Amino acid sequence: MRNPADFRWLAVLGALLVAIAGFAGETPAAKPEQEFLITFLHINDVHGHIVPWVRDGRDSGGYARLATAVAGIRAEGKAKRYFLVHGGDEFSVKTTLPQTAGTELTTRTKGEANIAVLNSLHFDVWVPGNGEFYNGLPSIKARIREAQCSVLAANLTLKENGQPLAKTFVIEQAGPVKVAFFGLCWVRPETLTTVPLALGDAVETARKLTPELRQKADVVVAVTHIGLDHDRGLAAAVDGLDLILGAHSHNAVPNGEPAPTPSGRKTLICQAGDCLQYLGRVDMRLALKDGKWQVAETTARLIPLDDKVVPDEATAKLIESLRVGRGTATTTGRKAPPVAPPAPEKVQAPANK
Repeated sequence: MRNPADFRWLAVLGALLVAIAGFAGETPAAKPEQEFLITFLHINDVHGHIVPWVRDGRDSGGYARLATAVAGIRAEGKAKRYFLVHGGDEFSVKTTLPQTAGTELTTRTKGEANIAVLNSLHFDVWVPGNGEFYNGLPSIKARIREAQCSVLAANLTLKENGQPLAKTFVIEQAGPVKVAFFGLCWVRPETLTTVPLALGDAVETARKLTPELRQKADVVVAVTHIGLDHDRGLAAAVDGLDLILGAHSHNAVPNGEPAPTPSGRKTLICQAGDCLQYLGRVDMRLALKDGKWQVAETTARLIPLDDKVVPDEATAKLIESLRVGRGTATTTGRKAPPVAPPAPEKVQAPANK
């Protein structure tokens, strides 16, 4: 006859075995995410060059190639989010500088065709450049309405009522963090005499806006069309900018330029040349420190959009359909004949003075 204690021992042993089996079948709790990437893809100063063009014998550019490059990077899936940003001068058409007009399609449609192409590539942000205003206020207003991305112009208001021309800033989600973008524009003084806009100082605008955005977002990005020299002045005068994506001076900055800020930290200034010669890429690594997401590292590079990049067929077809739909004989969708791409503008933006 068994001792009752034996049965109690067997019951305890069985319960222990069940508990061990149950524990073995559980999925360990996932560790909280400690770091991740955000990628910014950026272009600037396209000057109407929708299709490929030739400079010094080199076949470059075209939105069909850009579409291929952007799609390939997005397909990597390594970043929490991929932002596609345009720094302005997409369709500048100026009678005194005809070389800035780009293709006939750009000139004839006053940029309407260009916006259709930008929409097809799903841009996130566009900051108008000085060239966007040469066709007058009604034209730029129409292009802003047509754009399906955030159009930013923090330092431009309408003279008649003081209302902003476009959005001052936008805040986007990237995984667990918020990314704030604001745009700084420049308009030529002679243009301002015919286009009823008021242009605010770039540095003063950024000084007022950046502290507010730092309260609302984890990352603050300035998208500017004021030129590299003025971007350096912006970084030196304003604390709290994590990245400056620049335009206007047509600089190709291969790995970005670390610029000192008032606090001693550095912010990276990037610019991608002109006329879609390059796609700029910035990879920003965020790390969790003391319960807050902070920028741990930012790296930049330029990706050539040359004849080694296979054009995206859908984008090429879209451009051709825009051309054919208007009933002209312009050759689009094939290699463009040699043209003279626009030189960097000689008059630098007096945005910080």
